[in-house]
Amino acid sequence: MDTLALFIVSVSFTGLTSGVGLLPDGPLNGAVGGTVMFTTVNPPESPFVTTNWRFGEKIIIVSNIENYTHSGYEGRITFFPSTGSLELRGLSLNDSGEYIVRITTVNEFEGRTTLRVYERISDPFITQSPKEAIEGNSVNLTCDAAGSVFTRKWMKDGSDLNQADIILYDNNRVLSFQRLNKTDRGEYSCNISNPINSMEAKHVLVVNYGPENTQIKGQHLISLGDTFTLTCEAESEPPANFTWLLNGTEILNSPEYTKKNSEASDSGNYICQAKNIITGRSSSSVHGVTVTERISDPSITSSPKEAIEGNSVNLTCDAAGSVFTRKWMKDGSDLTN
Repeated sequence: MDTLALFIVSVSFTGLTSGVGLLPDGPLNGAVGGTVMFTTVNPPESPFVTTNWRFGEKIIIVSNIENYTHSGYEGRITFFPSTGSLELRGLSLNDSGEYIVRITTVNEFEGRTTLRVYERISDPFITQSPKEAIEGNSVNLTCDAAGSVFTRKWMKDGSDLNQADIILYDNNRVLSFQRLNKTDRGEYSCNISNPINSMEAKHVLVVNYGPENTQIKGQHLISLGDTFTLTCEAESEPPANFTWLLNGTEILNSPEYTKKNSEASDSGNYICQAKNIITGRSSSSVHGVTVTERISDPSITSSPKEAIEGNSVNLTCDAAGSVFTRKWMKDGSDLTN
């Protein structure tokens, strides 16, 4: 929780005789445990009869023939009688408020100023909720620190944020993404400051997405006995897990499938299923493979064996292996129907 002493900022003069400019306008800023100097400006030249310092209605010190210091300020102040200035040490948040000095010579002079005491900022940090950021979902980044937090400024990758993409609330403490996009990933920094010091916290936002654009790379036609490899790819954060299926049967969990000494039974539809364990989403792709046997021993047979003019005859073309197409020619030229 931000801790900051509240008080009224004011500079006023009683007009007892004069006193305009007796103390700086302020406010003065101090750190818890630190020291502040209330330095009088243009103090009266006439000898001081009495100098009176007050914090609100509480007397700090009265300096005349006999000096009086309030018990709560013993050991904490140094008074400079020649100028009427006052040093206050060991500051606490309770020291925030209005300070009044009254100097009496032949006339009375009064000055007022305000002191603001802050705790130094320390231990800045950014928390993410939920811990896993998923594309399309919402996520909040919260910037906190110990001490008196005065302002917060968010940046992404060293540049100002695009306000159209985010919502800031709770005095910029919370940076909220209503619908995450992949482009929202990056390093976010939160600069926390007050008039005493500033510190910065950093956080890397990882946007989990996918898998998408799943595809299989590899050959479609394989010669019997050859080795073939199929590779599955998908856009995903974190990287997707891959499962291979052949004709509906699971065969491997890997982004790459390799088959040595291929057989005819290796023909079929290979399905690669990509799954993201963070997003819970999946995507798949299908790749057809046909294993072919090399053609050998081609032959043409005639039926009947003896072809007689005026009779019919059939010529049959065969070969060992995987025959896909046949093309007939006569005397080196294409046949005409």
